[in-house]
Amino acid sequence: MLRPPLFWATILVAANFLHADTSVLPGVVLEIRGKASKSIDYRLERRVALRVDKNEPPSAFVDAGPFESVWHGVILLEKRERINFSFEGFGKASLLLDGEKVLESEGEDLSTVESKRLRLNGGEHPFELRYSSADSGLARFRLFWKGRDFARESIPPKSLAHFSTGKTAELLEKSSLLRQGRFLAASRGCLRCHLPDEPFNQKAAMPEVLAMGPSLIGVGSRLNQAWMEKWILDPQSIRHAARMPQMVHSPMESSHLAAFLGSLKNENIEKKVVLGDSKSGGVLFADLGCISCHALSENNTIAENGRISLVAVGQKYLPGSLAAFLLEPDKHYPWIRMPNFRLSKEEAANLAVFLQELDSPVLTITASKGDAAKGKLLASSLGCAACHELPCENKLIATSLQKLSALTGAGCLGEGSKGPRFPLSKEERSAIAIFLQERDGSLERHSPPEFANRQFEELRCAACHERDGKESLWEAFSNEVSSLKAKDGDIPDAVSNLVQAHAASRAPPDLSFAGEKLRENWLAAFLAGKVAEKPRPWMKARMPSFAIRANSFASGLSSSCGVFSAMDDEPNPHDEKQLKQVGGKIVSTLCITCHGVGEQKPTAVFEGQGVNLILSRSRMRYDHYMRWMMNPYRITPNTIMPKFADEEGRTGLIDLLEGDARRQFGSVWHYLRGLSN
Repeated sequence: MLRPPLFWATILVAANFLHADTSVLPGVVLEIRGKASKSIDYRLERRVALRVDKNEPPSAFVDAGPFESVWHGVILLEKRERINFSFEGFGKASLLLDGEKVLESEGEDLSTVESKRLRLNGGEHPFELRYSSADSGLARFRLFWKGRDFARESIPPKSLAHFSTGKTAELLEKSSLLRQGRFLAASRGCLRCHLPDEPFNQKAAMPEVLAMGPSLIGVGSRLNQAWMEKWILDPQSIRHAARMPQMVHSPMESSHLAAFLGSLKNENIEKKVVLGDSKSGGVLFADLGCISCHALSENNTIAENGRISLVAVGQKYLPGSLAAFLLEPDKHYPWIRMPNFRLSKEEAANLAVFLQELDSPVLTITASKGDAAKGKLLASSLGCAACHELPCENKLIATSLQKLSALTGAGCLGEGSKGPRFPLSKEERSAIAIFLQERDGSLERHSPPEFANRQFEELRCAACHERDGKESLWEAFSNEVSSLKAKDGDIPDAVSNLVQAHAASRAPPDLSFAGEKLRENWLAAFLAGKVAEKPRPWMKARMPSFAIRANSFASGLSSSCGVFSAMDDEPNPHDEKQLKQVGGKIVSTLCITCHGVGEQKPTAVFEGQGVNLILSRSRMRYDHYMRWMMNPYRITPNTIMPKFADEEGRTGLIDLLEGDARRQFGSVWHYLRGLSN
């Protein structure tokens, strides 16, 4: 059985190759060495950047405190370039390119020096960048370049690679196996039964080790008892990628457990069933991009692309419960990977009816009906309450975490386990065994960048979003739902999309620069579903929420890019009053054409409407805003946003600030700051 790759493997294939030679792979190898503990780790990163905050470890396998890091990689150039390199951050850094030191800096501001202009041929340029944190363990670093035809910018992931062979590649492979085992041990619930001698620190531990499975309180009012019986007996027979292990060894045990769960009723559950419209539900299924994570049929390719078939999903739920689940997927399971789209009751009902029509023949409870009392005793003895909230004791006594390393070939990891039987490959079992022997306290260390890497894969962000030139799965599978999409006159005007939008603006945004583009606090609120305004209201797709992951995910995205957690980089010019006046003129005469400004609507949208500027100002970092304004095509080649600045850094508005593009764009920023405040 093929399974979706884990986060560390995903990065290897997450970008298009810029070079035909398969000796290089996307991403750079980051080596981290703790100065106090002498611990060493290797991991794959998309950028030459990092941020480590107070009391944070630089890696899951390196203690918090001062450290040294080395990025090993290759810079890929499509053509001959003349390039200057520079740093940002604090500490000590040096860059070796093609075996020669080209830049070195030390102190509180690493951006004070710049390399000389280097003439580099197209192709591969091996590099090594060494960085030392502050003595406190705090760190912030970014590597920049600039060329004749582009301004100073962080080096984009598509231009970075690493050699697939050699000593560093071997060390990366070993660390990746250890990291894979760590993730599997945490995400498969191993640590819910095999408890550590001391409880995990709720604030400092790997977040996944604290995650509980779905609450089963009141489950009998939500799920079909016959479905639960089949699921308990063999979860993988229903869902190929199910993480739930086989816990029972006979159909009778499954029947008893299902009877117990079926007896857990919630008398307060809303009984009213909202009638839905299947056709509207199909349109919504297509518009939300559900096809990128789910298939509407069963075939041999579903397991290969990691999608889950929705055939017979209606058999799982009691009447009205599927719509209730779609309204709040995380209500009974905060760590569920199913996103919350914040549907209306009508939308949830429509989508539920559409999905229920995919059913095969309805399941029925077998004649040998289980005994709920026996099921409760069985749930206690099997340790079901270790992973699930249940009205029963956990009487399972399992080996402690500290003693597991001596049992790596037996127990749950054994092929003939008499306990839980997990759907793990031989390689996955080996990875867990290696981790249990060499874990070195890593479960007690939370590294935000690594969490973001894992969750990008776990939540299948690439299903809807392009990143680093890799097409989203939505585009790959969109033909499967083409017949469901609304046609002119199919749906009422009240729910149709009347806002003009260019084709380039209808797809979910590219995430290549998300971490350095968006403010961390705004991104956290957005991921948690706390931002009321939709940045792109013309887009039928909508960004779902993942509330329990939001803060750590946002922190990890920004820290992996080496940017500030707060807006400490925002400029405060002495002539701000003048800039605001100029910015007001530019906004009211030029920007307002395509962009709304607060309550003001755009005046003459041509190809497509842009994001409301008040919202842009509240969500975007200043340095990314300036980079975007100077050359939007450098970031998003297919954008419809015009490039107003010429190669000399001037615009056609020569009567304002002498045509200086940066000062003009800065004036717009300061004008919008006054409005947003």
